[in-house]
This record gives sequence, C-alpha cells and structure tokens, in this order.
Amino acid sequence: MKKSIKIVIIFVVIGGLFIGLWMGFGSDIKCRLIYGKNICNFYEMMDRVSTDSKNSDFKEAMRLCQDMEDVPKKDSCFEYIAQVVSFYDTEKAKEACYEIKEFDGVHSKENCYTMIGKSIEERLAESAVVAFMEARIQRDQELALSWLTDNGEGEYLLRSDRPLTGLSNPFFADFEILGREQLGNNQFRFKVRIYEDYTSQGRVGYFDETLTVIKEKEKYLIDSVELSRYTEG
Repeated sequence: MKKSIKIVIIFVVIGGLFIGLWMGFGSDIKCRLIYGKNICNFYEMMDRVSTDSKNSDFKEAMRLCQDMEDVPKKDSCFEYIAQVVSFYDTEKAKEACYEIKEFDGVHSKENCYTMIGKSIEERLAESAVVAFMEARIQRDQELALSWLTDNGEGEYLLRSDRPLTGLSNPFFADFEILGREQLGNNQFRFKVRIYEDYTSQGRVGYFDETLTVIKEKEKYLIDSVELSRYTEG
C-alpha cells in the first residue's frame, strides 16, 4: 500500500514539474512544439508585415521565412511578404520575390514580379485569396472563415463534396492562382488550383475553385465559390 502511495506521489511530482516547465515556455516555443517551425514562422511573419510601413517589420519577416525548413512553404512565405510590402515599397517587394527558389513549380520569381506590377485593388483582392488559401492549407478553419462573407461561409459549410480545410489524408498541400478577372469596381474572380498530397505517397491529385472576391468595409473577402472536377495524378 505504501509503495503504491509513493508511486502516485512520484507521478504527481513529475506531472507538476512538466506543467511548471510548460508554463515557463514562451508562446513561440509552445507553438513550435505543437505545430512545428514552418507553421509558426508563417503566422508570426503575417503579424510582422503590414500594408502600412510604420507597422511593418520587413527584416524580421524575411528572417522568419528564411528560417523555415520546407522550401515550397518558404517560397509561399516570401511571396506573401512581397504582396503586402509592395503597397509601400516596390524594391523591398522585389527583394522578397528574389528569395523564391521555384522548387515546386508552383511559386516563381516571374509570377511574383508580375504581381507587384498590378493595381492596388487587385493586389488587395489577391492578398485576401492567398491568406484564405494559406489558412486552409494549415487547417486553421477559424482563420479561413474570417476571409469569407456570410454568403461565402454558407457555401463552404453547406458543401459536402470538398471540405473547407481538407482532410488528414489526402490533405491540401499547396495551391496556385491560375487566372484572375476584374468583374467590376472592387470585384474580382480568381481561379485557384488546390493540390492534394497523401502522407508518404506525395501528390495524388488536384481540383480547381473559382472564387468571387468582393470588398466589404475596406477589406476583400471571398463571397462565392465554384468547384471543378477532381483530377487524379
């Protein structure tokens, strides 16, 4: 009996030590332990850059991208920085584009440079699409929903053929914007291709979504979606 009590006490003490150690970690360490460096760096980078130069830390955002280990995600990180800082500094945006390695054929320096030359409204709309897609790939449903209008949210949540943030296997692995069209003032349509991978097997297929993006209260949001057939391979 006494031995059992001692064992319980030991486990309680060890558990207390682990809890104390965990509480002593900073939020950045906790994030890395739970989600990994790539995801945490990307979200921290998003907090560091802004379309307002006074609220943007370009150097730290670039460092966070450079510190990522997954090359395609790193390319996506630099592309996001280029999109945001291009509103106030084209040269810094080009610097971010230059860092893209073009490892996966999805992200490229040329596309990044082309994006910088677009109108501010189109870039704002495209930034919304990129942020929405990144949230989906990271399976952050709350963040993804924040980029939808009420109508867009209803269309995604009522859809059974394709989930908002993907499944565990296959899972949303990457995306690319295939085309864009301006429908009117502050209204755009983007065709996005979403690639799916299967753990240990790599790419298994893709499908396209056509997203209609509108401006609501100074922010672009996805208002509707049209889905294509799934293509294997």
